[in-house]
Parts: sequence; C-alpha cells; structure tokens
Amino acid sequence: MLKWERIAKDFIAISAGKEYGGEPYYWTTFYYYKGLVIDTGCPYTAEETAKFIEDMKLHVNAVFLTHHHEDHCGGAPAFKERFGVEVFAPRNSLEILANPPEIPAYRRLVWGQPKTLKATPLKYVVKVGYLTVKTFETPGHSFDSVSFLVEDRLFIGDLVTNPSPVVATRDENIAETVNSLRIVANLDFKKAYGGHGIWDKNALIKVSDNILALKANVDALCRRGLSTEQIVERLFSKVPKKVLEIEVVSQGQCSRKNLVEALLKMG
Repeated sequence: MLKWERIAKDFIAISAGKEYGGEPYYWTTFYYYKGLVIDTGCPYTAEETAKFIEDMKLHVNAVFLTHHHEDHCGGAPAFKERFGVEVFAPRNSLEILANPPEIPAYRRLVWGQPKTLKATPLKYVVKVGYLTVKTFETPGHSFDSVSFLVEDRLFIGDLVTNPSPVVATRDENIAETVNSLRIVANLDFKKAYGGHGIWDKNALIKVSDNILALKANVDALCRRGLSTEQIVERLFSKVPKKVLEIEVVSQGQCSRKNLVEALLKMG
C-alpha cells in the first residue's frame, strides 16, 4: 500500500507499507527528487512502488540508500533491475546488503526479508547528471547511516524517527545520534527529509535538545537509586498503545527500556 505527495516539481514523497486490516502497521517514506530515488521502501512494497514510478512516468537516473534497514533498502533490488540504474550505498552497508542475514520475525512480518543487493560504494561527492550528491556520515539509528545533501535539500533517512524519542532498538547509539544531529545542523539546507517526517534546521536542533533533556532526567532518577524498570515507569508510563505493542511483538528488541539503557551509557 502506498500514498504520495508532490512536494514540488520533480519532487515527490512516497510513503509505503504492507497493509494489515486496511492500513499499514508502519509507514516509511522515501523520495523521488529530479531523477534520484532516495531510499526505496520495504521488500513487501517493492513491486508496487516500482510500478508507481513507471505509471507516473518518472525517469530514474540513480538510487541512493541512507542505510541497510529493510524498510529503506528493500525495494532497491527491484528498482535496480526494473530501471537499469546504479544503487549507491554507504561503504559500511555493502556487505550486509550483499549478504543479508535473516532478520527478526517481527521485522519480516512488517517489512519482509530483504533480497541480495550488489550496490555501488558511495563517495563523498557523486555527480548524477547536473546534480551533485554530497554524503555525510550520520550514524546513531544504525552504524552505517548517512545523509545526503542535494542542492538545498537534506535527506536524512532515519536519523530522526521521533522528535521526542520514546523507544530505541538494541543497536541504536543515542550519543552518535546527538553528534550526527550537530553535524547536519551545520549544513546549509532548507528542509531535512526523513523516513518519518520533514524538519527544518531548528526542529533538528530541538530533537537534540530533547534527547539531552531526557538524558538529564534519566541520570537524575538513576542517582536517586531507581532501577531501569522504575525509570521507564516514571518517565514513560503514559505512551500510545502502539508503543506497548511494538515492545511485545519485537520481544523487547525495540523498547522504552532500551532507550533508558542507551541514555545511561552516554556518560
């Protein structure tokens, strides 16, 4: 299932996800920008999104991936074959894209198991036609995450998934996320386009501030002798039902507890 929005001429946001009961459980947004496809959605929606691009008569010159997670790279094999273009990916992503491990059951259920992909390693600057794509390493959400600056548009993948984080996966590095937000805040761009929203520079700075404020609260409760579970209950007892469902379905791989533990590790 997909929905789309035209942001400007030759600039489209495409949100896709596997449908359950009439609505995807989890939407992920990727972008078409002047012949570039930046991220590609999940394996389950690969054919649907490729057909959308064909039906819209959008000419594709290249595909760029921000990181290896299946909801961002899953459509890339189909796009590479269908449109006959190069798929550029971070160097740290290449091995896992070429030899994708079996992902956890909940991720297979929501997004699908990714197929093998041979991608072209990114350089700092890649020229595609008249466009120049600059790559910046922005780890945190994943070890291999990058952001792309194209003209005055910044594409950040999942650098920000929630302006005020509530959960984290076990492999997220919150300290690196804060540092990456500082890096992109110094770049010259009008808007940042991610898998879960569009932000201006002030909003990205606010996300960093929110994380640091949350860490201060977590540290204060820890100094008072509260356990991780007690801190979770104190700070995150009133959360949307979907948060609780994610914790159960993922068997704790994505949880409030992981977020608290990651904040405590920041030092």
